[in-house]
Amino acid sequence: MASSFSVPSMIMAEESRFEAEVAEVQAWWNTERFKLTRRPYTARDVVSLRGTLRQSYASNELAKKLWSTLKTHQANGTASRTFGALDPVQVTMMAKYLDTIYVSGWQCSSTHTTSNEPGPDLADYPYDTVPNKVEHLFFAQQFHDRKQREARMSMSREERARTPYVDYFKPIIADGDTGFGGATATVKLCKLFVERGAAGVHIEDQSSVTKKCGHMAGKVLVSVGEHINRLVAARLQFDIMGVETVLIARTDAVAANLIQTNVDSRDHQFILGCTNPHLKGRSLAGALAEAMAVGKNGPELQAIEDEWLSMAKLKTFSECVEDAINSLNIREDEKRQRLDEWANRSGYDKCLSYEQGRDVAARLGLENLFWDWDLPRTRDGFYRFKGSVMAAVVRGWAFAPHTDLIWMETSSPDLVECTRFAEGVKSKHPETMLAYNLSPSFNWDASGMADDQMRDFIPRIAKLGFCWQFITLAGFHADALVVDTFARDFARRGMLAYVERIQRQERNNGVDTLAHQRWSGASYYDKVLKTVQGGITSTAAMGKGVTEEQFQETWTENGVLSMSDANGIVLAKSRM
Repeated sequence: MASSFSVPSMIMAEESRFEAEVAEVQAWWNTERFKLTRRPYTARDVVSLRGTLRQSYASNELAKKLWSTLKTHQANGTASRTFGALDPVQVTMMAKYLDTIYVSGWQCSSTHTTSNEPGPDLADYPYDTVPNKVEHLFFAQQFHDRKQREARMSMSREERARTPYVDYFKPIIADGDTGFGGATATVKLCKLFVERGAAGVHIEDQSSVTKKCGHMAGKVLVSVGEHINRLVAARLQFDIMGVETVLIARTDAVAANLIQTNVDSRDHQFILGCTNPHLKGRSLAGALAEAMAVGKNGPELQAIEDEWLSMAKLKTFSECVEDAINSLNIREDEKRQRLDEWANRSGYDKCLSYEQGRDVAARLGLENLFWDWDLPRTRDGFYRFKGSVMAAVVRGWAFAPHTDLIWMETSSPDLVECTRFAEGVKSKHPETMLAYNLSPSFNWDASGMADDQMRDFIPRIAKLGFCWQFITLAGFHADALVVDTFARDFARRGMLAYVERIQRQERNNGVDTLAHQRWSGASYYDKVLKTVQGGITSTAAMGKGVTEEQFQETWTENGVLSMSDANGIVLAKSRM
């Protein structure tokens, strides 16, 4: 019997709205912004994961601004340069000179965790720590923008023409560490970043459980595939929210010496194995377990591990094959032929799996080659990894379709490394943008660079494609330096130290905080009070008697700002 059911108009309207939104998302993905982005899901998947209440986010406007800024730098062979901001003072001062803002997980871990428990950068702080700092800075940007607008609209046109306008909305790029867990944790973290004002987020390919600062030892990588899942999870969340948040993939493959798993064939060519057949059946983990069972610990265990690793003669499988070919008792021309064949079949761009490598080696006469990647595994089960720039390049190739920029963490400011990485990644993905950490962990004075080479380092690597460059902890170090040197001098010389080191320097350099009541927005809230009370108020914070009357600004006809004291004595001049 035929069904007599007819589709209610409400159901049809629901489906119509859904299909219209799917078409809208697809059209968005087809724009220039996403021409390099690959998604393993559909627009229909995204819309099905959205609710019916459409929302907008201020961070999306700044994400678009960030994208435009970076693409302009890329086209010009220049770089956005910035550093990690600690607080509202730093973020507002930076706005006058820099076009992006960075928020470092290291800084947050050491100075601003949600739990208020400081510590090193091990990504073991609450996962809302960095989003909270982003919100702190983003609120400051919004407030100082409101304050500036009120002040400017209270000026005459002539005064406004002489007063520099500051764009406080410099896009914030935030440290997402490893995503803080599995895909669902990454999704939730990225949602927080969008809601709290981040225009960009970077996520790195270390293990969440063992995460370290990029300049510490003991880093453990996840597989290429697992990190791609993190990047896809982040992009999916951004798509669900309808935002263009810039996504940065960081790789620690240069300095890492361990990897969680051997499940991904793209990692096989960098995993180390034991080549000493005398250790067959005698794993490192087993040797350590036996030693612990008889009461050995500390230095004794370390000595056992060091001896075992020395005996193991660790090599990648490719190195093992090359050495075995060279040791064959055959003519030199035949050796060269086999080496060339191996090189052609096992090049880094081939991402040859271990199993495939075994087959190729057998065809080259190496059927019984001894190489075991399980024997040297750590007690935690991690495989040994041979970090290198090439390992970072291979990961860059894999990450590029899923991200907007790629960042290779390095151990020193090495122009050769930068060149190899940039050329390597761009050999397959020529339009990919690159990022570089101008790390304060580097001893720049010991780098071998002269002062002029340090000055030119940013523009030199910008020409290679590193269009976003940042000093992760410059705000932290600047803060510590100023406070330490001032505190020492203040203890010795009292107020003269403050006046010489702080107040006169603020005055001479035109730093806004000289008049800190005005900087904090007292005049703005006086306007709020007057607006509430019909245009006048007897409790204005900046009314008659405020001590900042001691700092009076006047302008000359030539556009020079003159700072005078209450008696009219000129204290400083600066051209704006």
